[in-house]
Amino acid sequence: MSTTLVVGHINPDTDTICAAIAHAWFLNETGHEAEAITSGSLNKETAYVLGRFNIPTPTLRQSFKEGDSLVIVDTNNPEELLPGFEEATITQIIDHHKLAGGISTPDPISITIRPVACTCTILLEIMQAASVTPTPAIAGIMLSSIISDTLKFTSPTTTDTDRNAAETLKAICGIDTDDLAEGLFTAKSDLSGMEAADLLVIDSKIFTLKGKKIRISVLETTKPANAIAMKEALVSAARDMKSREEIDAVFLYVVDILNSNAELIMPDEFEQEIAARAYNTDVTGDTVLLPGIVSRKKQMVPNLEAALS
Repeated sequence: MSTTLVVGHINPDTDTICAAIAHAWFLNETGHEAEAITSGSLNKETAYVLGRFNIPTPTLRQSFKEGDSLVIVDTNNPEELLPGFEEATITQIIDHHKLAGGISTPDPISITIRPVACTCTILLEIMQAASVTPTPAIAGIMLSSIISDTLKFTSPTTTDTDRNAAETLKAICGIDTDDLAEGLFTAKSDLSGMEAADLLVIDSKIFTLKGKKIRISVLETTKPANAIAMKEALVSAARDMKSREEIDAVFLYVVDILNSNAELIMPDEFEQEIAARAYNTDVTGDTVLLPGIVSRKKQMVPNLEAALS
């Protein structure tokens, strides 16, 4: 029996890594040999989660090849997958983002995409349907993912399904939600040892919107002033990124977790013009404060796409 590799998107966040680990665990529990892998280095929040629940870091992969069997979690966008995925055999996709298109398979596969805030919420439903209860450690990393993706249930992406899943997982792992959230957000806000270029890719995705290639980066923090103090370096790094990657725009949203707003950093006039239309606001420089804007899925991508129309 070949080992199924469970993997999420590049520039992995906590939900991507923990969903891969949780689903690989579930597959092994139900008689399918599986291994979670990562397509990039762990960010500080994810490293904190795995350390807190004593979970080993998944093996790092840089590409796939013919003969690899894949389950993809937390994305269905081919632009977010490692090179060589087209040569591998994709057997399942589990995701909570809009259908991107572009992935083709020779045979029908299982696809589960649901409008919830977190992939781990969907995974719990899959486990429950199979009468499988996660271990306390697996429940802990799944709960961490839900807290991270919902910003402790304050994001507009949060659904009652996410809240109910969190309560179920909390009962299994016995972890106080407030204490766990404090640990997550402290780790998420730690910028020590990081350069401007690092902050642009710590949680970043590239989208093709109305024919334009756009990188949308998000930095969630309880200490936004630390990132804003690096504005000049961030603008310079964003310009370098646009040239190097041959993309049309880079937007960096510094999300203030505690106050539910975002400071948007824009390197050039093109981004500033798009942001002004996207949020119906005056933009007079390379930053603008956006009250209530915290979700890439619900408030960043749709607004920018509409402004590009």
